[in-house]
Amino acid sequence: MTKRPITAEDLCKFKFVGDPQVSPNKEKIAYVLTQVDQEKDGYYSFIYLTDLNGEGRQFTSHYSKDNLVKDTAPKWSPDGNILAFRSNRTGKNQVWLLHTDGGEAIQLTDVKQGIGEFTWSPDGKQLALTINGELKLTSDKESEKKEEKSDVKVITRLRYKGDGVGIYTEDSKHVYLFDVDTKAYTKVSEGDHDFSQPRFTPDGKSLFYIGTKAEDIEWGYLPAIWKFDISSKEETLFYQGNGYIMAPSLSPDGKWLAVAGHARGERSQGNANVLLLSVKTGEFTNLTEGFDYTVGNLVGVDAKYDTAEQRLIWDSTSSKIYFNATIGGDCQLFSVNLVGEVSPALSPSDSVVTSYDIVNDSQAVLVMATPHSTGDLVTQDLHDVNKVGILTDLNKELYNEVYLSNPENFRYESTDGKQIEGWILKPYGFEEGKTFPMILQIHGGPATAYGNGLHHEMQLMASKGYVVLYTNPRGSQGYGHDFVNAVIGDYGGMDYEDIMAGLDYVLENVNYIDHNQLFVTGGSYGGYMTNVIVTRTDRFKAAVTQRSICNWHSFYGTSDIGFFFTEWQHGHAELWDDAVKILELSPLHHARNVKTPILILHSEQDLRCPIEQAEQWYVALKRLGVETKFVRFPDENHDLSRSGKPKHRLERLQHLIGWFDDRRN
Repeated sequence: MTKRPITAEDLCKFKFVGDPQVSPNKEKIAYVLTQVDQEKDGYYSFIYLTDLNGEGRQFTSHYSKDNLVKDTAPKWSPDGNILAFRSNRTGKNQVWLLHTDGGEAIQLTDVKQGIGEFTWSPDGKQLALTINGELKLTSDKESEKKEEKSDVKVITRLRYKGDGVGIYTEDSKHVYLFDVDTKAYTKVSEGDHDFSQPRFTPDGKSLFYIGTKAEDIEWGYLPAIWKFDISSKEETLFYQGNGYIMAPSLSPDGKWLAVAGHARGERSQGNANVLLLSVKTGEFTNLTEGFDYTVGNLVGVDAKYDTAEQRLIWDSTSSKIYFNATIGGDCQLFSVNLVGEVSPALSPSDSVVTSYDIVNDSQAVLVMATPHSTGDLVTQDLHDVNKVGILTDLNKELYNEVYLSNPENFRYESTDGKQIEGWILKPYGFEEGKTFPMILQIHGGPATAYGNGLHHEMQLMASKGYVVLYTNPRGSQGYGHDFVNAVIGDYGGMDYEDIMAGLDYVLENVNYIDHNQLFVTGGSYGGYMTNVIVTRTDRFKAAVTQRSICNWHSFYGTSDIGFFFTEWQHGHAELWDDAVKILELSPLHHARNVKTPILILHSEQDLRCPIEQAEQWYVALKRLGVETKFVRFPDENHDLSRSGKPKHRLERLQHLIGWFDDRRN
């Protein structure tokens, strides 16, 4: 049977697997399954269990007429008899418990503002958790008294808003201890700053967590690691970082603390490393300094909903640490020992490990995505990279029904000889001897990457009869520290050359592309580059710019990151002293050169690339007589294409591809 072309609506049929957690007895895996509810226009998640043979079942369930229930963050009790999870089923996120033998879930916490992170103590008697603001219990009748408050926002700090959050409250995030039996809360961290990611030491006597008390946090956020002695209630500064740090992980023997991060200040997009600290002396070692790839998954796709946090996981002997890292278009599993020797990849190439856990010293459990899979749960033999066992195949019926184009990988030389990686998708209904229109896709970041995950938008373009070209120009992650930093101070320079050289390469070497039907699109940094391209060339019949930047001057003061991102990304360009340089880098300054019909897609609540950027670009192009259309998405932020409301995501795709369809021959 011939498979049908994939549709926009198929996006709502995907089931997304994430956050595997292996039970203490190594016999079961808990994971999160997220799906789309089109009627309620959102996403819901439940916890599922499976054994190592793939025999599984749904573990949590809850029906709400009004709310979209999200059960996430499964965490086994130390004895393995109870699974804790975070759920919004009563409105705010609380910790719930469910015995592995079954029964009804029991609400454990009752914090009015909800619970953030949480983790078990080694003896299972306590939780360490985070709460925004001072503790308020829903059972506290005094707190129910309504106070008449002004809706006026008074802002006094530089970092006062965040995309996807809005205007920050004055409440700080703090670490608490919670007694499972008495349900008593004990505040651990103090002050006006945020603290997060609490971790118990293996003996249960101390907590480590991350935060800062620095006075200059407004300009440069440099987190520290703090140690809290539970019996004496004494807090000490354990390590003052000089760059971002996250995912703290204590070795089973309690001698070492591993974190992911770097020591290059806040403004660095180079590699994140596995950093090792001696719990006894605080001695610091960069274990992956000689491994020129970044820790974590930076491969961007739109068909993903993995709720897992970044993790570093120790082996049972406290002698090695497992981590995932972005390698070109892949994200693979690795390990590093205490002297900095990194293993060869422990998972297959041409795939993306979005989250993982370790079963034992010879087996791991991965959520592994490919160009034809949003990600399923698999077992991975740690001694044989090709030995993979499938535990879930939740989208099998859909995959069997729809046609997915196979990405063809290639490398080409940029104008200065630098090797660049790219991919091309052939269209649905491809026939030798015919030519097809082509869409050039440009990723955001710039410090992210395209790669070997399933990108629904690109597959949809292929299903509509387009060739799709996408590359990783300078500034992309996965090709080393120097490559990702090469874009800094050179926006619209060699990154532009890399992108256009990729276009020229495929036009010269691929015989099924219609050279007169070329289109271009991109989002965020990719939207900025789309704007740059149409000010420099008329080669494209039409363009779609998404969540873009056109004016670095106004971006400086309106974006949630503008005040430091602008200076950092443009080679320490200072707003007042380098005004001409910043103006030259702004597509708005070159708008008179634009002849290409352009569609502008932007979210009204985007605080990363605020909608004023789209408004300026639209008005300028309309004033200059360029064929332009502006589509605004209410109640959406910068992540519309990845996690926005399903109805808006579908309408976005209709506008995007419809703009090209209306202009193709």
